Amino acid sequence: MLMLQKLRKLRTNENVLIAVNVLLHSKTAFMSVFLMAFMIRTSLQDSPASFLIYNIVRYSLMGILSIALLNLTRKHTLAAWRLSMLFSVFEVLGIILLDSSSPNFPFVIAVFSAFESVLYWRPKMFFDTTEVSDDRRVRYKSLSQIWIEVAKVVMPVVLGVAISTSSYTRTALIILVLSLFQLMLSLLFRPSREHKQEKKEHTIMDVARFMLRHDSMHKMIYLSMLRGLVVCCSGYLMVAQINVYRSTGSDLDLGIFTAAASLIAIVVLWVYSRCDRKKMAQKTIIFTLVPATVLLPLAAILIPNNPAIAIAFYIFTQAILGSFYDSVLAVTRLQDILSRHLKDDTYRVEIESIAEMFMTIGRVVTISIVLTLISLGLNDWLMPFALICSLAIFPLIYLSLPSKMWRRDKIDS
Repeated sequence: MLMLQKLRKLRTNENVLIAVNVLLHSKTAFMSVFLMAFMIRTSLQDSPASFLIYNIVRYSLMGILSIALLNLTRKHTLAAWRLSMLFSVFEVLGIILLDSSSPNFPFVIAVFSAFESVLYWRPKMFFDTTEVSDDRRVRYKSLSQIWIEVAKVVMPVVLGVAISTSSYTRTALIILVLSLFQLMLSLLFRPSREHKQEKKEHTIMDVARFMLRHDSMHKMIYLSMLRGLVVCCSGYLMVAQINVYRSTGSDLDLGIFTAAASLIAIVVLWVYSRCDRKKMAQKTIIFTLVPATVLLPLAAILIPNNPAIAIAFYIFTQAILGSFYDSVLAVTRLQDILSRHLKDDTYRVEIESIAEMFMTIGRVVTISIVLTLISLGLNDWLMPFALICSLAIFPLIYLSLPSKMWRRDKIDS
């Protein structure tokens, strides 16, 4: 009887949401860092072109689906959330069953991955609000983040060892088990009430006209696009991934460096949380982001083929840009803009989707340039491109910082 009571506690909606989210993050390295290495190894030209094509298709489709599937995620929130995990299973099965040398391989995997991401995150954010009470929200977010960070540190090393001792496709069986377990856990999720976000009366053109009329919405679009250019899964980060793999050539090393980046991110996030943010935020951002973002690709140009610089560049992009800056500062700023300047939530979902679309434009532009350079055999131009791309960090930081200009903006809903 006591055991059944403990199981019922584990089946609470909060714990199911945490477990499902941790399992999703556990496969992140497998579907990004290690997939890049796998596609390079299976390429006849030892080229990351297939991985870049995969990302271009994936992010382009995500931008389209974020708008196209708005009504589906509103009207059938729970079904869309569970369907995302089914696409996760298909995604891993595709890696196991499809011939990686086939020209269709990156396209098929990209389609499954795009549907998984779009169908998962919108309902997940909705359930975070509706299923977690205000008095338990801090506990929920803290516990979720702790387990996610543990997964980010442990899983890259585990996967790196498994891939090094067997193969990528065999290791995919581990990820398949995690994906199936994630799907089964989602079936344990029992909403406290029917979650159905009704279709709004306004059209996407109404939202577009609203955004064109207000300066704060323009700044949000600029912020989103700049994230896509230099921070959030951009060509800048892809160059760091490609460069470190070419310098080390080992899946185990990739796992260790990725785990090290996650560990550094945890330390940085903890230090940042202990600081007086009003006094320290600006100095923290300027003195950690600007020099490293610009100087690391410059160092790689001046001292080419240096493994130490390649490792430092990779760890920095993963730990500081990918984890600290994007997940804490940029996203917080975007949410601040929405909460400060939207008096109600009439257009909130559509505006978030449009922001996602502009971030996708930034991603696709930079990744396409990297793909073009590699296709033309201009590998020596990857670091100069990263250096040029890094200049976007200056306006990005400006837009990420609170200012009097932001506070003066007012919107009449």
